[in-house]
Amino acid sequence: MNSLVNIEEYDDLAISICPKGTQGEIVELGGLVIVLPAQPPEKEIEGYGKPVDMQMWERKAMPEELSRIRSMDEWSEMPREFRQRFSTYVEEEFRRRREGFWFFNDGEPTYITGRHYMMLQWTKMDIGYPSYLQFQKDIYLHMAACEADARCIGQLYTKCRRSGYTNICSAVLLDEATQVKDKLLGIQSKTGKDAQENIFMKKVVQMFRSYPFFFKPIQDGTTNPRMELAFREPSKRITKKNKTSQRGEALNTVINWKNTTNNAYDGEKLHILYLDEAGKWEKPTDIRDAWRIQRTCLIVGRKIVGKAMVGSTVNPMDKGGKEYKDLWADSNPTERNSNGRTRSGLYRLFIPAYESLEGFFDLYGRPVVDDPDSPIPGLDGEDITIGAKTYLKNERNGLKHDPSELNEVTRQFPFSTDEAFRDSIDGSIFNIGKIYQQIEYNDDLFPNPVVKGNFVWREKDKEVVFSADPNGRFKVAWLPPTESRNVRKVEKGKLIPPFPNFGVGGVDSYDLDATMDGRGSKGALHLYNKFSMDRPSNMFVLEYSSRPDLAKIFYEDVLMAAFFYGYPILIENNKYGIARYFESRGYDGYLMDRPKHLMPSNKSGIGVKTKGIPSNSQDIIHSHAQAIEAFVHDHVGINGESGNMGKMYFNETLEDWIGFKIDKRTKFDLTISSGLALLAAQKQKQKEPSNFSERKFFRRHKVIG
Repeated sequence: MNSLVNIEEYDDLAISICPKGTQGEIVELGGLVIVLPAQPPEKEIEGYGKPVDMQMWERKAMPEELSRIRSMDEWSEMPREFRQRFSTYVEEEFRRRREGFWFFNDGEPTYITGRHYMMLQWTKMDIGYPSYLQFQKDIYLHMAACEADARCIGQLYTKCRRSGYTNICSAVLLDEATQVKDKLLGIQSKTGKDAQENIFMKKVVQMFRSYPFFFKPIQDGTTNPRMELAFREPSKRITKKNKTSQRGEALNTVINWKNTTNNAYDGEKLHILYLDEAGKWEKPTDIRDAWRIQRTCLIVGRKIVGKAMVGSTVNPMDKGGKEYKDLWADSNPTERNSNGRTRSGLYRLFIPAYESLEGFFDLYGRPVVDDPDSPIPGLDGEDITIGAKTYLKNERNGLKHDPSELNEVTRQFPFSTDEAFRDSIDGSIFNIGKIYQQIEYNDDLFPNPVVKGNFVWREKDKEVVFSADPNGRFKVAWLPPTESRNVRKVEKGKLIPPFPNFGVGGVDSYDLDATMDGRGSKGALHLYNKFSMDRPSNMFVLEYSSRPDLAKIFYEDVLMAAFFYGYPILIENNKYGIARYFESRGYDGYLMDRPKHLMPSNKSGIGVKTKGIPSNSQDIIHSHAQAIEAFVHDHVGINGESGNMGKMYFNETLEDWIGFKIDKRTKFDLTISSGLALLAAQKQKQKEPSNFSERKFFRRHKVIG
């Protein structure tokens, strides 16, 4: 998960997490470059001198004499000699909590943060004290970087099921609350009941009870609080002898939970906010809207004063998953504004399921990902004979007969973020099982046949060239042979596409320039090869999804692609800006008229606009969906007859098809343009065969008078 990198390549982008300011190993996690503390001398590292195979994390029990002490009051009443004897031990625990901890792990000097040390050494859970797991070390390192970076509001962790993130965040809340003054730490989950019972009461409160006396501050309230864990001075009754109230040594810090509403903490200043199961929050309280409000509780002016911990597995897109996916997209640390922040203010992290799966950790907390040559003793006392990746693949293979269940297992235990954000296939109008087969196949392709780039005029209206560019607006999977590019064909004085029998295109256009807030649908274009003996057949060869600042830039992009390939394109005639632009450039011959097989039975219903097809016709809407459905069945995923994999290489379009809803079709730009291309490629309806038995061979005459 982590790797050595050169700090000089990153300059001030590297984040140092050492409380003392030292610099050691450099690792990269989730797009963050993290500078670990400098390694101390080996003699000072826990486990030094032990045989290598005996070097591992071991929790050290507190001295028995100290374990009998329940509070700081009892400690202060102990004889001075007693306190002096154990003061070094207590001070060392505070230092480890503050600076972190080094130990040898199978011969490797290993650093864990102070928060991680507190969880492993002092935070008892329902399963007892936790084991050291490498992937959790990475979570803590990433979290430490989020805390240390003044540009970051917190961590966004997309996870598989049962990876222990709730325990991690509960432990962090408690660790921080028991050492800072005058702070508020908050909890929200997908419901208020989950926040109260599953996190606050069952985890935070129970963890606090296991803390040693020297980490327990003065507590106000009951020993089993239900609403808040308050580290305040207990209130005292005013009596004749005690007529004044004096401020004691209490921290005056509180951990509480709130019901799941968008403005739960609105107006409050938070030190830490934990948003549990954020990918499962459903409207009217979805995580995107909630975060817009809750983040303001962590910022004062331009300064970030608190941090968030946000994590979840992902619900289906229509049950909170879409909003969480948008938040994830806004949390990429490689995409920042001029203030150095991501759009959300969060830094995202994903760890594959095969690196965090229970039952597949060796004695040193390392994941056994691939099949071992011989059995490996596991942390749970059982030998590990196969790798976690093989195990999960076997589970998936056993569900191939049940696409719905297979999809759910893949979503819950994802290998990649694409799998984590898979939608439920229930209710989909397309065969999502085949679409996911194709996506998985595409992900493993090397080299990938899709190249990003832009089309530009080398000589206007004479020659277009494709220029590869990783930030380009176009994705192409096939280019026509050189002699078939930029072929000019004129008929009756008008430019027309030279190769309509080879391919066609579909466009989902827009008429307005980009809005100030960046909202609005994108322009989308697909080019598609028809069946042919001379070219790759039944295949999308180009995908475009972008919204340039000016609509005419999009129109010109479409025009260049159509001219380069020599294919006609089909548009929707309710957005006529592109038609007027093509006409003004002399390329309206490249725009298809309404195909005859899509003509209404009542020809009088056709309007003045003859280019393209109407988007509001129910017949067209259903024909459009049926065209994609048929293409998915025949050319996506594994073909049932031949066993060959389809040649649909554009994952963005495949993912758009997955989420497509026919009653909300305007949100799916790539689905619209790809379906239009397929409609344009369809053959015209065949005429009904004549019924010769009813043909009349003799003319009849009417006799008059």
